[in-house]
Amino acid sequence: MWGLFVVSPVNLRLGFFENFKGTDSVLLAGSSHDIALLSASLNGFVASQESVLPIHSLASVAPNHSVQLFAQRAPSSPQCQPLQFHWLCSPNEYANVQGKLEALATSAHGHQYFELIGSPAQLVVSVGEYGASWWQAQG
Repeated sequence: MWGLFVVSPVNLRLGFFENFKGTDSVLLAGSSHDIALLSASLNGFVASQESVLPIHSLASVAPNHSVQLFAQRAPSSPQCQPLQFHWLCSPNEYANVQGKLEALATSAHGHQYFELIGSPAQLVVSVGEYGASWWQAQG
């Protein structure tokens, strides 16, 4: 069960934004503590035999920017629905993912970019850049 990977409550925020940072983007933002908890949840996922982890279940999804984001073990191209994205977190790829997340978890401000499987959109994981007032303004 993917719920086993949740280390503790996470205050991540998630949304899909067209033409954000120059391209369509899935934004996943939180504090450095939130990113550390995300990394720990992904560590548990990668060590498991589960095929997907619904990241959107770990975050508050912006009502006017709905999106579903799944961490996926295998690089195969899934059958996606609109506004449903898949992030490759396979055991082979995860060292790179973990390195970027750990850099964010020790930073007050910053972001990292990740590719999404079968999509021209990008994933932007951010720490300390988009606070509650920014998210409220987005709706």
